[in-house]
Amino acid sequence: MVRLRVLNDRGVEAFRSFLEDSAEGGGGAPTHLLYDDAYSSTSSHAVFLDEDEEFTSKLELGRYLSQQFSDAGVDRQEVSTDLNLWASVVLLWFDQFCPVLEDGTRGRIPQERADGFERFPKFIPRIVARAGESSLRGRRHYALGPYLIFDYNKDTEHQADALLSGPINAWGDDVEQTAGRIEVISNRNLIAVIRMLYWDEANGRLKPGYSTKSRPGNINRLLADLRNQIKLTKDWYSMAPQEIYDSLPPEYDEWKTA
Repeated sequence: MVRLRVLNDRGVEAFRSFLEDSAEGGGGAPTHLLYDDAYSSTSSHAVFLDEDEEFTSKLELGRYLSQQFSDAGVDRQEVSTDLNLWASVVLLWFDQFCPVLEDGTRGRIPQERADGFERFPKFIPRIVARAGESSLRGRRHYALGPYLIFDYNKDTEHQADALLSGPINAWGDDVEQTAGRIEVISNRNLIAVIRMLYWDEANGRLKPGYSTKSRPGNINRLLADLRNQIKLTKDWYSMAPQEIYDSLPPEYDEWKTA
């Protein structure tokens, strides 16, 4: 276990340079940046993380981070907008997010060249400035997204399973849509409905095709289009999960019986 160290701006830039120049070729992750005072410093939060911890799913990662921050007396409001901290967390376990393949490379490093805010948002959270205010967008980030989804729903057993199943480096539109909307991940009733519709309890996995955009009643439709329409007439915060579930239009019927 090591006390969390946080990259400074110079360290974040060095991490970004690694992602741009040598990560795909299988070069060793520059974790030394986390122990070099020129690039990082000990976090003001007494958070301890195990460098050797291995995660088989986003759920395990989200649970672990939530627990470690909680044990240190740190709540999500204190850390959810800290770009440097979350870049540091991904760097600590970089080889799990981008493992070296059999050919000695790491394959394609996920990036978004058209993103005007951050080219590598899965590794370094995006800061978006609008109307004179800046905000951190964690919906695409490998660590911040799972942490937020789990932490908002940690008091309800298994509620976040559906959104956090799958490997820590498998990041679909469904998780991006959810983690990018605080009003969604903080709405436990809606998260419960997602589980009721798309989670296969018998097999412990998401139902096939749950995020296929061409299928009626897919999760992207629920989180984006439908929710934006219904919120004008119904308050999903005050409605019980079963009420929301029962009020959904017919296009969701196939998921209720699948």
